[in-house]
Amino acid sequence: MDRFEQIIGLLPGLEERLKEAGFEQWVEAQRAANVEGRAYVVLGGDRLASRAEAMLSFALERGLVSNEQVQQAASRIPLPDDVTAVEIDRSKGDK
Repeated sequence: MDRFEQIIGLLPGLEERLKEAGFEQWVEAQRAANVEGRAYVVLGGDRLASRAEAMLSFALERGLVSNEQVQQAASRIPLPDDVTAVEIDRSKGDK
């Protein structure tokens, strides 16, 4: 499961809203590409996106979900094992 699939899973009702908004018809009309056995949707003419990423892009463009909702959902996903969070003290400001 990729990060975009996890985000979609944390946004209640989004899949139903996508269905009602015609996502399936839209995605079928987009160009597709297969790279090393993985299927991608071509967005913006030259960007390869997973189906889940295309779903989020479609939802954001049509106002089915807000950036804030996506960011909140993403913040609830644990970091991968090979990534470490670092706290940055911004209270001192630039000097």
